[in-house]
Amino acid sequence: MEHVDKITRQSLYEEVWADPVSKVAPRYGISGVALGKVCRKYKIPLPPRGYWAKVKAEHSPAKPPLPAAKKFDHCSLPLSRSPTHNPDNPDKAQKSTLTAKDRVGFIDVAEELQSPHPLIQAASQRLRRKTGWDNYKGLRSAPAEVFHFAVTHGALDRALSIGDALIKAFERQGIKVWVDAEKNLTFIGLGETALALTISEHVTRTKHEITAAEQKAIDRWRRSPHRWGIGGGYPSPPDYDYHPTGKLTISIGAYPSRNWGDTPKTSLEKRLHQVVAGALDLIEEYRIQAEKRKCRRMAWQEAKDQYDRRMALKKHEQAQLERLKLKASQWQEAQRLRQYIEAVEHSAARDGQLNEELTDWLSWARIKADCIDPLIAVSDIILDSPEPKSPGPYY
Repeated sequence: MEHVDKITRQSLYEEVWADPVSKVAPRYGISGVALGKVCRKYKIPLPPRGYWAKVKAEHSPAKPPLPAAKKFDHCSLPLSRSPTHNPDNPDKAQKSTLTAKDRVGFIDVAEELQSPHPLIQAASQRLRRKTGWDNYKGLRSAPAEVFHFAVTHGALDRALSIGDALIKAFERQGIKVWVDAEKNLTFIGLGETALALTISEHVTRTKHEITAAEQKAIDRWRRSPHRWGIGGGYPSPPDYDYHPTGKLTISIGAYPSRNWGDTPKTSLEKRLHQVVAGALDLIEEYRIQAEKRKCRRMAWQEAKDQYDRRMALKKHEQAQLERLKLKASQWQEAQRLRQYIEAVEHSAARDGQLNEELTDWLSWARIKADCIDPLIAVSDIILDSPEPKSPGPYY
């Protein structure tokens, strides 16, 4: 069941202005109040009170345009078409509810594997090995290699049959199933949504009672003079004993997740249609959450870009202001130097001390004042030249 209808602000805006909210809401399986909340959140105007009465009276009331909302332009709304809605008979659709069996059909589980799915065939070969199982609970599992089962040896045949029927039912609904060796998980996926899948067995535990053989080994260790030497480790019995129950559980997803298991009245084999229907609903829920996260991310990115632009503009203005202050300070310093130079020249002329040496100094001082003045493009041949390179220490 691929999600094909992308509900946008524009499409919902057109719907709520074409029909009353009471008729639009059932198309999405929600109430009119809930649809109103969605419209307000995404800045979609709704017809005012009395609007439809005017339309019925063949008037043409004003229709406001859809306001701009850039942060919602590239994401779909958290709505999906209700599978129970019948556009040809909307009143009947509101009263009817599709069951899981109506949606996917009853799923039959064979007592023995017949033409098993490749994932189940690989899992059967891997999990039937007699050696190499060190799980302290007695559960057999190799999630990095095959479909993620976690069951005891006694429940393996049943788990494989359920897994085979489940995978084939998923694929009939367009849901892919695969093993991710890097993540050590089995996934189901539809579109861009992927959820972890596990079939596990519940085991119970009881306090371990030390057996006669274990007690004998402990006594032997205590009597051994070399008990603390190499190879003389204390024989530690387990704290608990684990017992298989044969009760299987199918788990899908993480946060949120769904679990289906054996109940006192119904076995898991008779609930697989509920599992598939629930998986489709869960995938849709994850898709909606992903869309919401995408919208939040885009809104945050837009706000951050705006903040960065404002900060860059502020830094640029600050730098420009600092340069302005520096040039004003340089200009003021140049003016102060010129005033001093004129005062020296005037004083020397008055006292009859304006000789050649002082004249040369006055010319040099005026050149330095011009070099400082930002309004005069003059470069100082000595002060503005590169720093001379040091010859370094003498050896």
